[in-house]
Amino acid sequence: MKTGSNQPRNVVPLWRRHDQRMSCVVGTILGHWASLRLGDEVPRRVDLDPQALAHALPNAFLLERPRPDMARFRLAGQHLHHTMGMDVRGMPLRAFFEISDRKRLMDLVNRVFSSPATLDMELVSDAQGRATLEGRMCLLPLRGADGLVNRALGVLATDGLIGLPPRRFRIRHISLSSLRDSPSVQGCPPTTVTGRPALQVVQGGKP
Repeated sequence: MKTGSNQPRNVVPLWRRHDQRMSCVVGTILGHWASLRLGDEVPRRVDLDPQALAHALPNAFLLERPRPDMARFRLAGQHLHHTMGMDVRGMPLRAFFEISDRKRLMDLVNRVFSSPATLDMELVSDAQGRATLEGRMCLLPLRGADGLVNRALGVLATDGLIGLPPRRFRIRHISLSSLRDSPSVQGCPPTTVTGRPALQVVQGGKP
């Protein structure tokens, strides 16, 4: 008598494939950022390599911090535009979050720049009875051209149908780690691409 599942051994459940894809996108960003660190030092924005981030560019973004309590998109991949249903360049990061979570978000973001620290957030978007959209967002501090920690590399990966945008998120879980305590991370294997990958940049100002 046969027992167990009749599912072929090489078939991976759909939910697990989605989770693996999200982890791989996030891992690509984390791995490249970690490779640029020298001890406890914050990596420099100018050292980012778009080729190394090619696999995750649609989900990647760069933030600038013109003043405390403000973080806005300087660069953004297409997945972020699709999630909001508009070009997000120049928009504040808090626009991706429900109003009730925005103060908590900015308290965390301020610590990313001031500590400095890395921020990893599990997110969910399900307001007004809409289909659940799971998400994960990471923020990683960077030094700008002036040597100050006023830039951040970020990634937003989601699992589920976006549906009608904009989709805004609630924070379900956070992990905030001082750079001295941040463990080393591994990225996904490099992806071969053709052409020159690039994020979209806001016109004017410094990168």
